[in-house]
Amino acid sequence: MNLIHRRTQLETIDLARRIADIASEKQAEDIIVTDVRGLSSITDYQVVASADNQRLARAVFDDVIEKLKKDGIRPLFSEGAGPDSDWLIVDYGAVMLHIFVPEKRALFDFDRLWPEAKTVLALQ
Repeated sequence: MNLIHRRTQLETIDLARRIADIASEKQAEDIIVTDVRGLSSITDYQVVASADNQRLARAVFDDVIEKLKKDGIRPLFSEGAGPDSDWLIVDYGAVMLHIFVPEKRALFDFDRLWPEAKTVLALQ
């Protein structure tokens, strides 16, 4: 592995951890960061979080986007930003954030999508 590739990986995991920290500070729960490199063709890390209700989910969504923009990091895509969203997605390329209300997270069983993925961080 060359130095540039290693540096990019470190920055990517740092971004995933930063997203998890922001979500946690905003009262998101059951936050899990998984390494899906080699398992997913669209991202390297998944950050999955739960919010007690749609309002809190939206607040977490907005806070992550706002704080990372201040760091000069902008999402490539975001989805579910409406007031009735039960599943919000923010795509930062190598890191994707999924915020669910608990019922939707249980329904989609998203945590088991890649059972062989390595859990990097878990915040309750």
